Amino acid sequence: MRITPLLAAAALSLGPSALASPQSGVQTVQVWSYGFAPRPIYLAAGRPVTLTFVNRSGSSHDFVARRFFANATITSGRVENGEVDLRPHETVSVTLVPRAGTYHAHCSHFFHKPLGMSDTIIVR
Repeated sequence: MRITPLLAAAALSLGPSALASPQSGVQTVQVWSYGFAPRPIYLAAGRPVTLTFVNRSGSSHDFVARRFFANATITSGRVENGEVDLRPHETVSVTLVPRAGTYHAHCSHFFHKPLGMSDTIIVR
């Protein structure tokens, strides 16, 4: 089967969230000034997943999702007070078992949330 340039462009326009499977065991969360991807983050309830946060920015950021992390069973990684801190260009992995629900996440640094650093985590 041949993929036409139009079909390839359409697939790419869906973005990474459309290609992310809630069943996958690893989910990469890209962090930069001022955004997160994928948007939203889809996860499977009750299935272990490793969230790998990749800070592509030369500035520090955090991923704050207090209710999400409080409702998950964290098996490895550093999550303190419901947040993952990321130094410039740092990668941090957290392995957990999420509980079903819809959760909100954001960067708590000054004015980052209004500039687009917010996300939704959907666990089904």
